[in-house]
Amino acid sequence: MAEGGDAGAPPIHLWVRRVGVYCDERRKTWLVAVEEEAGTLRARIQRVRVPLGEALRPSQLPPSQLPHMWQLSEGEQYRDSNSRIWEIQHHLMIGGVEELLLRLMPSD
Repeated sequence: MAEGGDAGAPPIHLWVRRVGVYCDERRKTWLVAVEEEAGTLRARIQRVRVPLGEALRPSQLPPSQLPHMWQLSEGEQYRDSNSRIWEIQHHLMIGGVEELLLRLMPSD
Protein backbone atom coordinates (compact mmCIF):
# COMPACT_ATOMS: atom_id res chain seq x y z
CA MET A 1 0.00 0.00 0.00
CA ALA A 2 1.24 3.47 -0.86
CA GLU A 3 2.25 5.71 2.00
CA GLY A 4 0.03 8.70 2.53
CA GLY A 5 1.04 12.07 3.90
CA ASP A 6 -0.41 15.49 4.57
CA ALA A 7 -1.62 17.15 1.39
CA GLY A 8 -2.43 20.57 2.87
CA ALA A 9 -5.76 22.27 2.26
CA PRO A 10 -8.02 20.86 -0.47
CA PRO A 11 -9.00 23.10 -3.39
CA ILE A 12 -11.97 25.41 -2.82
CA HIS A 13 -13.36 25.04 -6.36
CA LEU A 14 -12.89 22.51 -9.14
CA TRP A 15 -14.27 23.43 -12.59
CA VAL A 16 -14.43 21.06 -15.55
CA ARG A 17 -12.14 22.04 -18.47
CA ARG A 18 -12.73 19.01 -20.67
CA VAL A 19 -13.62 15.35 -20.15
CA GLY A 20 -11.77 14.09 -17.08
CA VAL A 21 -9.80 17.33 -16.51
CA TYR A 22 -10.70 19.92 -13.87
CA CYS A 23 -8.98 23.15 -12.85
CA ASP A 24 -8.89 24.73 -9.37
CA GLU A 25 -8.79 28.36 -8.23
CA ARG A 26 -4.97 28.35 -8.49
CA ARG A 27 -5.11 27.09 -12.11
CA LYS A 28 -3.77 23.69 -11.02
CA THR A 29 -5.08 20.78 -13.08
CA TRP A 30 -6.74 17.68 -11.67
CA LEU A 31 -7.54 14.40 -13.42
CA VAL A 32 -10.82 12.83 -12.34
CA ALA A 33 -11.85 9.19 -12.66
CA VAL A 34 -15.28 7.79 -11.79
CA GLU A 35 -15.48 4.70 -9.60
CA GLU A 36 -18.71 2.89 -8.85
CA GLU A 37 -19.00 0.13 -6.28
CA ALA A 38 -22.22 -1.40 -4.95
CA GLY A 39 -24.23 1.55 -6.27
CA THR A 40 -21.96 4.14 -4.59
CA LEU A 41 -20.41 6.75 -6.89
CA ARG A 42 -16.90 7.98 -6.11
CA ALA A 43 -14.59 10.46 -7.82
CA ARG A 44 -10.83 9.85 -7.57
CA ILE A 45 -9.22 13.24 -8.20
CA GLN A 46 -5.45 13.57 -8.65
CA ARG A 47 -3.46 16.76 -9.13
CA VAL A 48 -1.51 16.14 -12.31
CA ARG A 49 -0.01 18.83 -14.52
CA VAL A 50 -1.62 18.74 -17.95
CA PRO A 51 -1.87 21.51 -20.56
CA LEU A 52 -5.05 23.51 -19.90
CA GLY A 53 -5.94 23.99 -23.55
CA GLU A 54 -9.32 25.44 -24.42
CA ALA A 55 -12.09 24.94 -21.89
CA LEU A 56 -15.24 23.31 -23.19
CA ARG A 57 -18.65 24.75 -22.37
CA PRO A 58 -20.87 22.37 -20.36
CA SER A 59 -23.11 22.00 -23.42
CA GLN A 60 -20.10 20.70 -25.40
CA LEU A 61 -19.36 17.91 -22.89
CA PRO A 62 -20.85 14.43 -23.23
CA PRO A 63 -23.26 13.25 -20.51
CA SER A 64 -21.37 12.32 -17.34
CA GLN A 65 -21.99 11.18 -13.78
CA LEU A 66 -19.57 13.92 -12.72
CA PRO A 67 -20.65 17.53 -12.11
CA HIS A 68 -19.38 20.59 -13.98
CA MET A 69 -18.13 22.09 -10.68
CA TRP A 70 -17.41 21.20 -7.05
CA GLN A 71 -17.23 23.79 -4.25
CA LEU A 72 -15.80 23.07 -0.81
CA SER A 73 -18.43 23.60 1.89
CA GLU A 74 -18.42 23.33 5.65
CA GLY A 75 -17.19 20.07 7.09
CA GLU A 76 -15.41 17.44 5.08
CA GLN A 77 -17.54 17.79 1.97
CA TYR A 78 -18.08 19.40 -1.40
CA ARG A 79 -21.33 20.60 -2.98
CA ASP A 80 -21.52 20.14 -6.74
CA SER A 81 -23.18 22.14 -9.51
CA ASN A 82 -26.23 19.84 -9.18
CA SER A 83 -26.54 20.65 -5.42
CA ARG A 84 -25.40 17.15 -4.47
CA ILE A 85 -23.12 16.56 -1.46
CA TRP A 86 -19.82 14.69 -1.82
CA GLU A 87 -17.99 13.52 1.30
CA ILE A 88 -14.18 13.74 1.32
CA GLN A 89 -13.09 10.17 2.05
CA HIS A 90 -9.43 11.11 1.94
CA HIS A 91 -7.08 13.91 0.89
CA LEU A 92 -3.52 12.59 0.80
CA MET A 93 -0.16 12.69 -0.91
CA ILE A 94 0.36 9.27 -2.47
CA GLY A 95 3.71 8.69 -4.14
CA GLY A 96 4.16 12.45 -4.52
CA VAL A 97 0.70 12.94 -6.09
CA GLU A 98 -2.01 14.89 -4.27
CA GLU A 99 -5.24 12.90 -4.28
CA LEU A 100 -8.82 13.51 -3.18
CA LEU A 101 -11.35 10.71 -2.98
CA LEU A 102 -14.95 11.96 -2.92
CA ARG A 103 -18.06 9.86 -2.30
CA LEU A 104 -21.49 10.98 -3.45
CA MET A 105 -23.82 11.07 -0.46
CA PRO A 106 -27.29 9.57 -0.85
CA SER A 107 -29.95 12.22 -1.48
CA ASP A 108 -32.90 12.41 0.89
